[in-house]
Amino acid sequence: MRITAISILLVLGFLQITGQTLQNLELNKEYKNIEVTKSSSLTFTLDLSKNGIYQFSILQQGIAVHYKLLDAANAALYECNYPDDFVGYEKFEYSPSNKGNFKLAIKRFDDPENPDSGRITIHVKSLNKDEIALRTKIKKELEPENKKNVQTIDIDHFWEAFDNLKNCKSFSDSAASFQKLYLDRATNGLLDFIQVREFTAEKFVDAISKNYSFYQSVRPNTYQAKKAEPAIEQVFTRFKELYPNFKPFKVCFAIGIKNTGGTVSNEFVLIGTELTTSLGENKKPTDEEIIQKIKSIVAHECVHTQQKLHPDPEAIKCELLYKSIREGACDFIAELVSRNDKKNEYGDKHEAELWSQFKNELCNQNIGNWLYNGSRSKNKPSDLGYYIGYKIVESYYNDAKIKSQAIIDIIELDDPIGFLKLSRYDQKQKN
Repeated sequence: MRITAISILLVLGFLQITGQTLQNLELNKEYKNIEVTKSSSLTFTLDLSKNGIYQFSILQQGIAVHYKLLDAANAALYECNYPDDFVGYEKFEYSPSNKGNFKLAIKRFDDPENPDSGRITIHVKSLNKDEIALRTKIKKELEPENKKNVQTIDIDHFWEAFDNLKNCKSFSDSAASFQKLYLDRATNGLLDFIQVREFTAEKFVDAISKNYSFYQSVRPNTYQAKKAEPAIEQVFTRFKELYPNFKPFKVCFAIGIKNTGGTVSNEFVLIGTELTTSLGENKKPTDEEIIQKIKSIVAHECVHTQQKLHPDPEAIKCELLYKSIREGACDFIAELVSRNDKKNEYGDKHEAELWSQFKNELCNQNIGNWLYNGSRSKNKPSDLGYYIGYKIVESYYNDAKIKSQAIIDIIELDDPIGFLKLSRYDQKQKN
């Protein structure tokens, strides 16, 4: 990295050279207003003890940053998944298995919408003996829940934290309360959820303040998830019938910040229960409808747990097509598993038009026009890449003479262009 500036930060008490290491990041000390620019790459070093628990907090002040925690050999131990916003906290927790010197690397998140410069404040808290003892006690109490294949106790903890907000007098009080009553009592599943979606107490308090009536409306629905274990076992049984190589994952029902219906980690299918149990703020779903939606979302996410992590390195790289087919495959297989057909009236009405537009972006690295764009899509439904992927998969399946092999091909696909050709979807659209 080219050195672009040298400045003395008297407030921080150390020399900052853009692109070079910033030494001696002290624990339990706040480092305020550190400048981050488009060309800067900051690396901090810090000493951590074996089995200590360390809470990392990065306050973004007008810029979204990418961060990694690395060991002495530069192996990544923790890494942010995606930028959340230009303003607000990014937090994570780490407990080393060995004592040593670690590095915290931070740079501007490479995104055209991200400002070229901004500032951050860093704080790394080392939990004391009493705090660690409390964590150990909580972990012991959660052992029975963590042994279950379907975890739901996080739902109860969320509503306990939610109810306690009325006793808090400030935003910081609310965040501290939510941290203590919900996030600090997380099951193993919720711990994964926190990492995958980078949940923080501040984000929960902010989400609730903006969507209070929504959370209140879905509260009775979320408790239905605690009755969903038999339905999930049905999903696993049916999945095994369709795909003999199926390996069930554990399932965690937690409550998020209204941005994730479902996702996966290395060990869990993670369900955002507030979205999964909602059919819209103006509609009260029946218990049967809630369970059916849970089955569909769990089945969708289960497909992700069985898919290959990366495309064939020898295949033509085609990011938008690959991810769209993967999501479409999840929807298609989920329908077979849950026996719940989902209609996309907009997609069916505009299929030829959508395919023509999609083909023009087929191998784009930027997938934002078609996927994961719920907050940005205007004048048409979001995530239409799911629909296109579904139609490609459906075409492949309908043409297949041996349906059982088609399911294996769909789940294990790793060559998006090759799969598209075999599906004959493009040819069918021309006819």
